[in-house]
Amino acid sequence: MQSIEKQLKTIRSAALLNDAKTAAWILYSFGLLAVISAISLESIFYFIPQVRYGIWQLGLLITLVILSGFVLIYVLAINNRIHRYRRSTLARAAGRLVFPKEDTLINALQLERGIDTSSSKKLSKSFVKKTVTKLENLNEAELFHSNRAEKWKSYSMIILLVGVFLFAISWNASAQAIFRWSHPQTSFSVPKPFAIQNQSGNINLLGGETTELAFTVTGDAPDSLIIDLQAYAAPDSNQPIIIAKKDNVGIYKYTIEDISQDYRYRAYYKAVHFWEVWEEISSPFYAISVTDRPVMEDLTITLTPPSYTHLKPIIQKGNQADISGLIGSSVHVALRSNRPLKNGALIINNEELSMKINGKKAAGDFTIKEDGQLAIQLQDIRGITNRNPIPFYITAIHDLKPDITVYQPEQVIELGRDQTIPIHLLIEDDFGFSNLQVAYEIHRPAYIAMDILLSLFSIPIDDPMNVNQELIHIWQLVELGLMPEDEVHFHFELSDNDLINGPKKTITNEFIARLPGLAEIFTAFENEEEIILEEITYSKEELEAIRENLEQLELDILKQDELTWDQQQDLQKMLEGVREEFRKMKEIAQSLEALQEAADKNDLFSSDLLEKFNHLQELIDELLSEDLMKNLQNIDDMMAEMDPNKLQDALQSLTDNMERIEQELDRFIDIFERIKAEQKIDELRTRLETLAEQQEKIHDRIDRTNEQTDRSLFSKLSEEEQRQVEEFSNIRNEMEETAEAVEKFHKESSDQLTDLKRDPLMNQIYADLQRTVNQLSRQNTDEASEYSASAIENLQNLLSEIRDIQQGFQSATTREMASKFQQVMSDVLNLSKSQEQLQSETGFVPNNSPRLRQMAGRQQMMQDQLYQIMEQLMELSRETFAVTPEIGRGMGMSNAMMEEAINALAQRNGRGAAQHQQQAMKSLNETAMAIHQSMIQMRSSGSASGYEQFLEQMQKLAGQQQGINNQSMQLAMGQMTAAAQQGLLKKILQEQRQIRKSMQELMNEMKRSGEKGLGDMGGIAQEMDEVLKDLERKKISRKTVDRQQRILSRMLDSQKSLTQRGEKEERKSETATEIFTSGPAGLPTDMGQRRSLALEAMNRALKAGYPRDYQAMIRRYFNSISENDFLSTQSDSLNAN
Repeated sequence: MQSIEKQLKTIRSAALLNDAKTAAWILYSFGLLAVISAISLESIFYFIPQVRYGIWQLGLLITLVILSGFVLIYVLAINNRIHRYRRSTLARAAGRLVFPKEDTLINALQLERGIDTSSSKKLSKSFVKKTVTKLENLNEAELFHSNRAEKWKSYSMIILLVGVFLFAISWNASAQAIFRWSHPQTSFSVPKPFAIQNQSGNINLLGGETTELAFTVTGDAPDSLIIDLQAYAAPDSNQPIIIAKKDNVGIYKYTIEDISQDYRYRAYYKAVHFWEVWEEISSPFYAISVTDRPVMEDLTITLTPPSYTHLKPIIQKGNQADISGLIGSSVHVALRSNRPLKNGALIINNEELSMKINGKKAAGDFTIKEDGQLAIQLQDIRGITNRNPIPFYITAIHDLKPDITVYQPEQVIELGRDQTIPIHLLIEDDFGFSNLQVAYEIHRPAYIAMDILLSLFSIPIDDPMNVNQELIHIWQLVELGLMPEDEVHFHFELSDNDLINGPKKTITNEFIARLPGLAEIFTAFENEEEIILEEITYSKEELEAIRENLEQLELDILKQDELTWDQQQDLQKMLEGVREEFRKMKEIAQSLEALQEAADKNDLFSSDLLEKFNHLQELIDELLSEDLMKNLQNIDDMMAEMDPNKLQDALQSLTDNMERIEQELDRFIDIFERIKAEQKIDELRTRLETLAEQQEKIHDRIDRTNEQTDRSLFSKLSEEEQRQVEEFSNIRNEMEETAEAVEKFHKESSDQLTDLKRDPLMNQIYADLQRTVNQLSRQNTDEASEYSASAIENLQNLLSEIRDIQQGFQSATTREMASKFQQVMSDVLNLSKSQEQLQSETGFVPNNSPRLRQMAGRQQMMQDQLYQIMEQLMELSRETFAVTPEIGRGMGMSNAMMEEAINALAQRNGRGAAQHQQQAMKSLNETAMAIHQSMIQMRSSGSASGYEQFLEQMQKLAGQQQGINNQSMQLAMGQMTAAAQQGLLKKILQEQRQIRKSMQELMNEMKRSGEKGLGDMGGIAQEMDEVLKDLERKKISRKTVDRQQRILSRMLDSQKSLTQRGEKEERKSETATEIFTSGPAGLPTDMGQRRSLALEAMNRALKAGYPRDYQAMIRRYFNSISENDFLSTQSDSLNAN
């Protein structure tokens, strides 16, 4: 009987054998599958020897690993190292099968091993024996199920059958695959579906030529082939994919153009599917050999512009395909070829020009005439030409026409008395200028038949190569002998310096310079005056209507707490209407200023009359005061606040101001009509003076003629004399209009003008002039001279008559005004005397005296008398400008001090009242002095100007300034060398400083003499200071020249009118004066109390219940008081007291 130990070893051997059988069938199955797969894959993919041999080596390696694994498992199993084959594991498995309990066999094994040491050996042996007996009956087949081995055996049979089937259906391929597997290191060719044959073979051609590659296919031909084109110079470079399509006859063709280097080429086709046994099918490589053509290795193009441009040559290389140059530019082409040359040519627009050849070099020249193309044709010594020369595009740039911009003159201008036209041009060109001309024609009036001739004169251009420059020139037209109503039609002609296709000329539009006749100028002047008068009258009516609506609105506000929406809208419309009328007045002021400038330019009127025009303009300016603008703004603010009381006060202030404006407009209209009457007489005098002067000139020219004199001169004299006849006829017609204008103001002067028009002298003058024309037409010099002399004599007599009438008219109006001023001055002096007497009594009356009440009554009566005098002055101010602001301030201050005196007497303050009375008396005395000064001025000059003593000195300074301006013009135009410019600049600076010093002395003299009108002279001084700064910086620009011209213009204005006509901000100038009065002892040197006191006095006066007319006068005179003088003089007065 075997022991349990041996029985278990037997069981373990059986287990190992069973597992070995199962593993063998598994390995057999996988091995069979691997072999079948390897044969199948080889039959499809045709593995390369390296792959087949590698797989063989891998199979052997796997086999060795498996065998080693079996040996290792067996060794471990018999050494009881593997759990599956341990005795304990096998004992439990057998115990589960034979014994009721699986631990029985393990227990028996343990007893067997320890039987020698057991305490009950017999019992142990008996248990072991029973166990062995049962174990011998163990069926090993039940212990180790063999179904797994059978299962894998079945799998292997299936795999074997599948393999046999596959081999059967692809026996050739499989047999070849087995053969290739049996020779793993042998290379076998892969079967391909088709073969590619090259039909072109090796190709030889010239550089730049075209060749065709052709291929055919035997077998299953594809639709297209890929051409592999590799340059020998760069075989590894990436080439674009070239596809050759099969044509109708089965040939694959591809054309290569412009071949310039050697290539090798082939055609191939790549496998489309991954299972195909070949990667690509290719033809052998063949060569394309290229024979070089001559090519340009270096190309230089030198472009030389025309000489007149003074531009430097331009050099460009062959990589620039555009040749751009001015027409007339010469082009030099120089090149170097890769091969020695035989011939060369420049082909320009199909015209061939030969090139000079020197070995590998060639050169040629051409001139740019038009746009086109340039090609360079080369031929080497082998006779081979360059293929398809690169075209160069020739761009012919045209020399542009010059451009001229006219800054001055305007398109249509009127010539002034100096008959000059300032010319300011901007000329531009791309390369320079050759000439600048003015072409002009003189057009005579229609009643003079004369041929029109075109004349030219040149304006110098100092730097013709300066392509962008300004030119300043003064064109003197005096030498053209223009007569009134003549027109000069002219234009500018600018030529460039183009010597190839030019010079090219630019002609401007036509300009017209007209020398207006006096009749025409005066007519235009009067028409403008009529328009101004109509506008003023209309504005006055509009303001009066708006004022009435505002007054009605004031009454409505008193009846209600706040404005309704409709009332607010109505008020807004009224305010807009007021603003619109103010805007129109500003335009009227500008129109008046334009009239003054026109009168100055053409020397139409006397300085006295021009000064009155200036006063009219100032009157309009004063109406549009800043207070009035603030008043309108206050109304807007009050409407926003919705405060009826404040709004009512603002409306009251506005209506008062508007009423004042209406009165001032009435004054403007009255004075304007009087000035127009004076203007008409002055116009007659001016036109007759001009007529007489012109007749004297004609007479002198007649005396210089003789029988040999050219007929054209007699014709011209006759034409000029005919103008005289026309002008005299116009003057005679003008006399009637002048008489009508003067009649309203002086009947005697009007009658004198009417009688003079009917006087035989008028007919005699007309007859003399007409006979002079006839005799000149017949070229009878002696008779023409005789009649001309008679006409001159009679014209002088007529002019004397007109001057007498003008003087009589001025004297009459002056006497009338002086008489009214005398009456007012007498009333002022009487009132001053009464005020002095009352002041002497008031100073000694005790404060508790009952006489103070009587004195207050007397003071009130004096104030009422002052109101009457103020009303008289208001009426006078409607007729003359002699009512000066000094008179207004004196009257206003007198009224304020009287009001203060009345208040002091009411408060029983006798000493305070006496002081205010003293101030009122002083103001009355100053008013009387101002009235007396106005009377002296009217009697001395017949006008309010008073500046005649400065005319001569101002004329001298103006002449000096004209000389400086001419020199500065030369510097600004840059017509001198640098050294000469420095010398002239130093001279101009010295002379300008001297004029500035003389001007300051003249201003000081006027200041000491107490004259006004320094506003414009102050503007002249400031302009001179700016000019001196420019001269000291040695910088004379166009701005400097313009400033000097303004200085001269203002000097001429001051010379003729000496009015305040400078810059707007200086138009209302104030000149400091020293006033010495001889009144009662202790009079203060100021002109009133502090501003607050004056305003309180004005407010009390306005609320005292006086009529609206008096309120307007009071407000006007208080507003005319100078704020600065008021404050400063009051301070001195308080210190003195």
